[in-house]
Amino acid sequence: MAQLRGTRRELLMAVAGSAFLAPQDKARWAEVNAFLDTQKARGLIPGAALVAMQDQKVVYERYMGNYTSLKERQVELNGDVRHVFFSFSKLITATVIAMLHQDGLLDYDSPVSTYIPEFIGGGKDKITLRHLLTHSAGIPAVPLAGVGTEADWRIAVKTLCLAQTEWEPGSKTAYHALSGMFACAEAARRVSGGKPWQEICKERLFDPIGAKTLNFDIPPAGTPFALTPVPAQLPQTLKEAFAAFAGHPAGGCSGTPRDAIKVLQLHLNWGMWGSKRLLLKKTLMEMHSVQYAREIEKALSGGKNPTHETWGLGILLRGKGAKQGGHDWFGF
Repeated sequence: MAQLRGTRRELLMAVAGSAFLAPQDKARWAEVNAFLDTQKARGLIPGAALVAMQDQKVVYERYMGNYTSLKERQVELNGDVRHVFFSFSKLITATVIAMLHQDGLLDYDSPVSTYIPEFIGGGKDKITLRHLLTHSAGIPAVPLAGVGTEADWRIAVKTLCLAQTEWEPGSKTAYHALSGMFACAEAARRVSGGKPWQEICKERLFDPIGAKTLNFDIPPAGTPFALTPVPAQLPQTLKEAFAAFAGHPAGGCSGTPRDAIKVLQLHLNWGMWGSKRLLLKKTLMEMHSVQYAREIEKALSGGKNPTHETWGLGILLRGKGAKQGGHDWFGF
């Protein structure tokens, strides 16, 4: 795992070092490709997808190596294969929550119980959407199973509402793998007439940016799909493959890299998609601002380890101040 983490960091730095490359800059693209080839040759990755977009147009695209499908191993990777995006789903969910906020349907600083009345007790009364989006709510370990059906979703809501806080909301941050974004999505559903989460995302984000493959639901049968992590036994069904993350706003979105990068492009374009503004500049500025900057600076100036990390609203930001030396190389 340590080796894979190192590889991930090297890959991010290699691509970041080639940011804003013109398509014709063949030497620099060759450098990135050589890095990927080396990783595959060393057996650290089975394959890779590299997509670069500028001005809403794909300017570079490469698929290499193999993936494990539902039925067999060592299948050649191509651009039609869909992947589970795991915590990249948090950026997607946070973007949709921000859209609802700018429309006046959600308030970051209102108690969650404003939208989910049964979300009370156990220290949860003070939790706000801002706490959820910044991983500071104090409910990081709520045991939420897959929410691929409406019945499963309702069970997860009940489980969430029974949770007890582990610390005073806002007093520190720690990664909320599933609970924070799930609670945000349930609040979004409550102010959207009870619509399914996928429908809300499709209407507000996926359709406007033309990301046809992005989906929190289980993909249709026959969809080419990469299994990550690779299971010990094959074949599998899509339902089996999605068992843990099905439907989860925090980790269950799937799709092609070509569509995933459109979400990043929307942020880099300051909320514009073509001639249409989907996110206000002030909305994005708040999302991309370290929410606990004051607390982090106070701790550092006092020679202490900060109890808060550099979270924006739903997204990790680069910057000094995390418990282990800061996220100066990773994040937005």
